[in-house]
Amino acid sequence: MDIDPKEYKKAIERGTPLGFVPHRLEIAWKPELNLFPFNVMFQGHTTKDGQLITGTAIYEPNFCTYKKDGDISAMSYRNAYCGDCYLIICYDEKNQRYHGEKFVNGKYVGSADGGNNWQMFFVHLTMLGLVSGEHYKRINI
Repeated sequence: MDIDPKEYKKAIERGTPLGFVPHRLEIAWKPELNLFPFNVMFQGHTTKDGQLITGTAIYEPNFCTYKKDGDISAMSYRNAYCGDCYLIICYDEKNQRYHGEKFVNGKYVGSADGGNNWQMFFVHLTMLGLVSGEHYKRINI
């Protein structure tokens, strides 16, 4: 895939927002990627020593994994904070349905299905939150 990862990083530096319902990839010369998100964020909370700890994990597109087989387009996303943590997001053009699976330390931890409602699909996918062993960035609240 001829997407320069530096262009992706520049978009983040320009302030492309992060949220539970991600923005679509908008790559003019690769319109087939517009079915996919710019990134995906998961958040989790826990208490340690009486203090609330909040963390987020950002998953970024792995452009070289994009593939199309018939009506199904798929691409994986990797955890920006390392580890063997990744997502696989698929879109079935014929049935207009999304499917996403999350893996942490190479093990399947959950999935979400949805019709062509972008927002509801990603709300359900990100409801999985952070999982034990997943790499994340701590946020001080």
